[in-house]
Amino acid sequence: MSKSMNLEGAIKRLEEIAAKMNEDISIDDSIKLYAEAVKLLDFANGKLETAKLKIEKLTAVKEESDEQL
Repeated sequence: MSKSMNLEGAIKRLEEIAAKMNEDISIDDSIKLYAEAVKLLDFANGKLETAKLKIEKLTAVKEESDEQL
């Protein structure tokens, strides 16, 4: 996976893999694509978790600020 990969790129590649897996491909190719998809899913889940934590932190800061008013 390239260092410039972002969430949108990972999702796009996952969509490409899903389409390819619906074609008539060899078992070896299926396994390679599956392994790539697992890595992409881990990457995407990590990005989403990071975003979730940032949102929770920002929400907590805003709530604290609102309480002080």
